[in-house]
Order: sequence, then C-alpha cells, then structure tokens
Amino acid sequence: MLTLKKNFSASQHLKKAFDLFVFGNFWVGLCAVAQGLLTYLLIGQRPSVSILLILFLATFFIYNIRIVLNYSVIIKNKDLYTSSRMICVANHVNGIRLLTYLSVVLIIPFVISIKLNSILALSVGALLALAYSLPVLRMKKGGLRQIAGAKTFLISLIWASCTVLVPILDSGVQLSYLDIVLLFTKRFILVFCLAVIFDIRDIEADLNSGLKTIANALGPTKAKMLCYALIIIHSLLITLYDLPLHPSIYLALVIFLLVVVWFIYRSFPKKSDYFYLFWVDGMFALQYLLILTSIYIEKL
Repeated sequence: MLTLKKNFSASQHLKKAFDLFVFGNFWVGLCAVAQGLLTYLLIGQRPSVSILLILFLATFFIYNIRIVLNYSVIIKNKDLYTSSRMICVANHVNGIRLLTYLSVVLIIPFVISIKLNSILALSVGALLALAYSLPVLRMKKGGLRQIAGAKTFLISLIWASCTVLVPILDSGVQLSYLDIVLLFTKRFILVFCLAVIFDIRDIEADLNSGLKTIANALGPTKAKMLCYALIIIHSLLITLYDLPLHPSIYLALVIFLLVVVWFIYRSFPKKSDYFYLFWVDGMFALQYLLILTSIYIEKL
C-alpha cells in the first residue's frame, strides 16, 4: 500500500513538472531551437550556441509576456480556473513571471556576442513579436494580432524570420537569393499551417473577443482544408527544389506529412491543451529530428 502511494505521489509530481514544462512555454522555446537547428542542418553550418539560446530565451519571453501582463487577473481568478493549462499557470505564475524577467537579462550577453546583421534581423522579429502581443493599437486596445486576418501571418513571419534568416546571417554562409527565399517560404508555410490549427482551437474565444482570424472567417472545415493544402505545398517545395533526395529523407518527409495530416484531421475547438501545446507545437521538433535521423542514415 505504501509503495502504491509513493508511485502515485511520484506520478503526480511528474505530471506537475510536465504541465509546467508545456504550459510554462519551455517546450515551445525548445521547438524554436529545433527549427533553428534545422536551418543550420540544411545549410550545412555548425550551430551557434548563442543564436540557439537567443531563440529559446526570446520565445520563452514572448510567449509568457501575456501571462506577465495579466498577472493581477490570474491571481484574482486563481481558484476559478478549470483547465489544466490555467490551473498550472495560476499555481506557478510568480515563478513564470520571475523567469520571464530573467530571460531578458540572460539574453543580453548572447545578443551582444553575435554579428550586427544578425542583431538587426533579430530586432525586426523581436519588434514584430512585441507589437503582436503588447497593446500598441489604441482603437483595438491590443497588439497587431487584433488587425483582421493578421494574427496567423504575423506568427508565421516572426517564426520564419527568426529561425531561418537569423541563423543564415550569423553563419555567414553564401547562399543564392533563391535558396534563401525557398527556405524562408517553406518555413513560413509550415508555421502558417500549424498556426491555423491553433486558430481552429481558438475560434470561440476569438469570436467572443472580436478577433477576426482565418479560421473563424472560413469555419473549421474549410480551415482544415487550407491546412491540408499548405502542408502538401510545403512537401512539394521540398521534393521539387531539394533534389536529389536520399530515400531516407523521402521517408522522413512522408512520415512528417502523414503525422501533420493526422493532427489537422484531429483538430477541434474543444481539443485539450496538451493536444495543441505539446503535440501540435511538437511538429517543429519532430521535423528536425526526422531530417536529422535521415541525414545520419544517409551517411551510413
């Protein structure tokens, strides 16, 4: 009986740690790092630890800034939350707020250590991300995300800029304009596809707040059809412009395509927070791991 209690207690602690890892936005920070690593892998350059840490810390800050801004509301409603995500956030809001502030301090020495053109590219992405989240629009009383239809485009632009352009500029590698545009476009399309899945989740909340998104304009069914089209276009761009491809890379591409299609199919507004914040976000990490594995197999 004592052993069962210990096992139950251990599992409870593990679940709480996992919840904080996901809902405290540590996981999405690592997903941004994975996409940065993917860029380095595709351009054949050694990853910069400074750039990867910047991607993690910046993502952690941006995704948690709204928790910081809503701190008093979260504290006030702490006992009213019913979702796993908000219960976790409310229980750890002080720690999350402290770490969010700390991430700003920690990022400074890493930013100073990278090249000027990388800093400029990163600054553009950072300004867009802040303008997306912070209340910069007087009429809308919110960030740029309040502009009709802008939410998904902004997320895609920010992610593609920071995880593609910043690593390329910092590495100093000489790539053709076409190669850079194609890599940026593929990343933009993938992020756009996954962002629309999140829009499907947020349809009701966005409608209630007056936020016009692609998903609530098209409806869930048509939004899913758009996602299917986007992930197919993403796969075609890889197939047509990254030839010749090793069979293992084709296999990785097919696996990734099928997994994303399955998540698109399974996405519904009422789906759990774990489904979206761990599994859907996890597609960024999965893509990197699949391609890394396929390249390793190719070298055998």
